[in-house]
Amino acid sequence: MSNLFMRKTTFLVGGREITDPLTIKFSVPFGDNDKVDTIDIQIYNLKDETINSISINQVAILSAGYVEDNGVIFSGTLKKKETKWEGLDKITTFKCIDCTLDYTRGVVKRTYGRNTPASLILRELARDAGLAIGDIDLPVDFIYRSGKALNGKIKFLVSEIAKDCKAKLHINKGRMYVRDQSKGDKLGLDISKETGLIDQPEEIEEEVKTENKAEKKKEKNEKSDKKSDGKKPVSKPVKKKLKGYKIKLLLNHKITTDVIIKLTSRKVSGVFRVSKGEHKGDTSGTEYYTECEVVPV
Repeated sequence: MSNLFMRKTTFLVGGREITDPLTIKFSVPFGDNDKVDTIDIQIYNLKDETINSISINQVAILSAGYVEDNGVIFSGTLKKKETKWEGLDKITTFKCIDCTLDYTRGVVKRTYGRNTPASLILRELARDAGLAIGDIDLPVDFIYRSGKALNGKIKFLVSEIAKDCKAKLHINKGRMYVRDQSKGDKLGLDISKETGLIDQPEEIEEEVKTENKAEKKKEKNEKSDKKSDGKKPVSKPVKKKLKGYKIKLLLNHKITTDVIIKLTSRKVSGVFRVSKGEHKGDTSGTEYYTECEVVPV
């Protein structure tokens, strides 16, 4: 494909735009879990003036793709920077996280009254963390009948409440998503050899957690009981293995967590949800691709 020679990579941090002809190497993982992803972006031979002008806790945005089709693959916060020499090359590594420092370090201490819905608390915690809301669509909007006391780090509180609601949690490009395990975003993406698919999809098995249906009715009755004490449901999720595929394609900035794709190859055709993956690139080398795992919708 001709656009292999028309790559465009831009790193914006601390009001500085870093792009060609400097060498930029990056690794951008993403996934549908509550882990805070750490992103490594290496810039070769930056001027000292530029390095010194960039401070931690500033917004960091990495865009990648091709001249006619590029976009943001990472948006987050600069957590650390370090510079070292390798031979004649001075390499500055920017370590970033895909959320705010307030999300990972911030502590909240407050109490909510009786019958407070989890969705309200989640929205206020997102505000406390300085995160935009990507989607809050809870399988169960758990009601804390006896109220809810918060005292701890925001990221742990959000994770706890998501579990109460039987929801998956992930942060992506500075946005919080708390929703059903199987839900995704339909962008109308067709993935095939003609649109950048490399090799044939590799079959994998992914372990997922599903609701224990045997206790679902019991839990529903407990929540409808006006005398419910608001304690967490005691039902345990059931683990099952779901057959999916690992695919590799030319770097595609639209591929990220929970995107719904239509995959067409010689052996596999169907509609899938992206569960996790990684963008990898080297502007001075041949590495410039997206690798991800997908599961059936």
